[in-house]
Amino acid sequence: MTGNLDYFVARLHGKRSSMAESDRLASLTRVRSLQEFTRAIFPEREFQDTADFQRQLIEELAREFSGFPGHLDRAERHLIDWMPARLEAENIKVLLRACITKISLEEVTQRLVPLPGQTQAVVESLVRAPALSDFVTLLPFGPLRKGLEKAIRDHGEDARPFFLEAALDSGYLEELIARLALLSGRDRQEAEGVICQEADIFHLLLVLRGKFNYGLAADQLLSFHVPGTRIPHALLATMLDDHDPWIAVGRAVMRAIDPLPVEGALSESSSAIQIPFIEDLAWQRYHRLANTAFRRSHMGFGVVVGYVALRRLEVANLITISEGIRTGAGEDVIRARMVPRVEREVSRV
Repeated sequence: MTGNLDYFVARLHGKRSSMAESDRLASLTRVRSLQEFTRAIFPEREFQDTADFQRQLIEELAREFSGFPGHLDRAERHLIDWMPARLEAENIKVLLRACITKISLEEVTQRLVPLPGQTQAVVESLVRAPALSDFVTLLPFGPLRKGLEKAIRDHGEDARPFFLEAALDSGYLEELIARLALLSGRDRQEAEGVICQEADIFHLLLVLRGKFNYGLAADQLLSFHVPGTRIPHALLATMLDDHDPWIAVGRAVMRAIDPLPVEGALSESSSAIQIPFIEDLAWQRYHRLANTAFRRSHMGFGVVVGYVALRRLEVANLITISEGIRTGAGEDVIRARMVPRVEREVSRV
């Protein structure tokens, strides 16, 4: 830890005070006009539409994160440097779908987050790649490309999109966990809860979406396991062998979700598990761990990792609200989708 980090962490404490959380987030869920909502976030900007606003949110996030590494030591910088690669992975997913479905280049461009090195020529070459293997060879060398190459070896050129997107997630998360392991003892202790939770949300969704929703084979899904998290390889294998989704979810308690009543996850007509409900529980836990890292660390590296996680959730919440306004969703519906969830009583404070 350095004096430079002390100064930077103090700035992050100040930045958090202006984030859209708690009462401010609650008040934003009540806004019904897109123009009023966007002006509350960017008072001096005008936006063409919801997509334009959402793109600006993500651009601001990427720009902010790009300035973090200069305040950190080598191992800390190595970890934070990799976190924006999550945006790169999401862009590659968009480009993959475009390559497979052959949608227009203009439509693809509107869905991408502007990132360094992502020129129009690069985007066009990826979208128009004649085959999946050609698409992969056009990507820069690194964990994301490596993940897709493995998916092609394991599942072939006609691999299901689920496998390709899981390969990107797995590649990103494996590198994130590897960089976490290089931190000093105290830094690692402060950061690992948040970092491991993101990977274990991925593991949980491999089970819920991969097995119980899409009916994919356990051995195929197990190949995407990310080592070094709260859900080890053997436990994921057991969860993938479970025939009852509730038993599988129960194994993830205190690893990917907190223990909470399950009534809300039941459908009206049966005891079928509601995947969005369980996924929401996992992200609620992610928020709790991020907030804990930010508060308990006080002036340590945990503040940085906690802040990054909380800012990602803030942007996700603002995008959710903007989509709710665009589609005319009710206030209760929007509030229920917030992380952390905004309750009716709080929203009227």
